[in-house]
Amino acid sequence: MKKSKILAGILAFASVASFAACGGGDSGSGSVDQTTATTTTAKTEWTGDNVEVTVAEDAVDEVDISGKSLKWMGFYDLNPTNDSPERSVEVSILEDTYGAKIEYMPTTVTTQYDDLATSILGGSQPDIFIYSDRNFPYDISQDRFQPIDSLVDWEDPMWADVKETADKLQWNGQHYIAPLCYSFNDYQLLMYNKTRVEEEALDDPYEMYQNGTWDWNAFTDIMKQYVEQGTDRYGICGYWANAFVYTSGDTLVTYDGKTFTNNLYSPKIESAMHVLEDIWANTLVKRGWFENDVFDNGGEALFYGMGTWAYNAVTQAYPGDVIQIVPFPRAPESDTDYIAKRIVAYMWVKGSENADVVKTWFNINRMVNYDPQYTDITKEKFLTNNTGWTSEMYDLVMEFNDDEKYAFAYDYGSGISPTMTGDNGVIRTLYDGIPNEQFESWTQGREAYVNIVDEELAVYNNAG
Repeated sequence: MKKSKILAGILAFASVASFAACGGGDSGSGSVDQTTATTTTAKTEWTGDNVEVTVAEDAVDEVDISGKSLKWMGFYDLNPTNDSPERSVEVSILEDTYGAKIEYMPTTVTTQYDDLATSILGGSQPDIFIYSDRNFPYDISQDRFQPIDSLVDWEDPMWADVKETADKLQWNGQHYIAPLCYSFNDYQLLMYNKTRVEEEALDDPYEMYQNGTWDWNAFTDIMKQYVEQGTDRYGICGYWANAFVYTSGDTLVTYDGKTFTNNLYSPKIESAMHVLEDIWANTLVKRGWFENDVFDNGGEALFYGMGTWAYNAVTQAYPGDVIQIVPFPRAPESDTDYIAKRIVAYMWVKGSENADVVKTWFNINRMVNYDPQYTDITKEKFLTNNTGWTSEMYDLVMEFNDDEKYAFAYDYGSGISPTMTGDNGVIRTLYDGIPNEQFESWTQGREAYVNIVDEELAVYNNAG
């Protein structure tokens, strides 16, 4: 693209019913936590956008794709649906500026990879497919996608801004993943009812975070104090253990560009797991899957650990109360905030010959995450369609995009193989094993799985 201003933006959903992550409308791009996703296929006749999108002439690529279609296979539609009738900024530009459209090839969370493989073998493959953790390196090594270096100009300022992240995901010296942004809806953070914290005369976690005192000790102390001040109370619920362990500064599997390393014996990880053992031993964990009235369902809880996708519904369940967001606490003595972020990208499917349309779609998506005029439009679309969010809280989450201030926490183990990834995979089991009562201690869990991790990594480390 021709724009030259640098802004590493994140865009968000205009509707939480959509599972796209970057688009400010109902659609867009995104990497999705598939533990919560469902398939959205209900069509609707688009009747206009609540917030219009305009494009400067110097922001338009000189390419003629008018009348062409971009084939997209996914478990949600990038076009407007009954659940999400607002077009995303990206779809608006593709249709109105370039005259192209999205052709939706529906699949489901359960069958998406089988459907993709079948379509490739039958010559009816889509052009693009959503990026998820298991794509690198597993699906790339299965020859389901093709490199994108011929589509992306890494010297263009808007792409140069994300090249460092892309370089961390190279395979055999080639780029297959062009990061567009981090998924607004998939930051793993802590939510709490600030109104109740004030009523309980507890120290405010976000104020502690601002003052630099929000660490593991403060986290466990406030949960214990909250539980002691009432009955049928817990410290935390939701999906949160992995995000907490990330704050140690280490992950279970690391990658240096050539070799995957089993990091289960990391002293930093062991320290974090011992804190989890203490949290569990003090009956601070409320087990189960809760939505909406998360602070009361099944007993009162102080914190709800979950992706930002859940925030809108939580705020609507507690009208009149202030639901605050705060990052997970730092490890003691650490000066770095590590946050679980999810890369947003599309994969270019093997056999697709629609390079000009795919390239244009990539550039559109990156542009709207790069140029301030589009981040402002996206915010307006988002707040218009998500009434539980405030401008202040939206801006707070947007700050987490800054990798220099909030380090990107990512475990390469999630992409190694089907054995390692997913809800029942080894990686999730290791992170969640203590609060889910799958093992009594970190030592027990580590010893049960360390050889399995070694075997899975050896497939790549010993290849060639």
